[in-house]
Amino acid sequence: MLSDTARKLLMIMRHCSVHHGYMPTLEVLERKSGRTSGKIRAGLQELTENNYILWEFGKPLESAVVVEGWERPDSRLERSEENSPIQWGVDGSNTDYWTMY
Repeated sequence: MLSDTARKLLMIMRHCSVHHGYMPTLEVLERKSGRTSGKIRAGLQELTENNYILWEFGKPLESAVVVEGWERPDSRLERSEENSPIQWGVDGSNTDYWTMY
């Protein structure tokens, strides 16, 4: 799981690159995220280590590339089908709810 800062930075970077066609600068990230430059650098390090972005420290932030624009699902939070008491149909219907209860 990503930290709150890293998750927010990833959303801002993806939004800027997809919708506006540019990668934000450090100043833009500070303004839009409300975080300090130290926390932003730690968040960028976390995103780089987890392969969400490609970026080398020392290069301008505008050279970063977003590899994966959203957080991966956490396997610890997924519900298994065995634990689900109600079975839902493909179209979202659930006749068992009305016939079994």
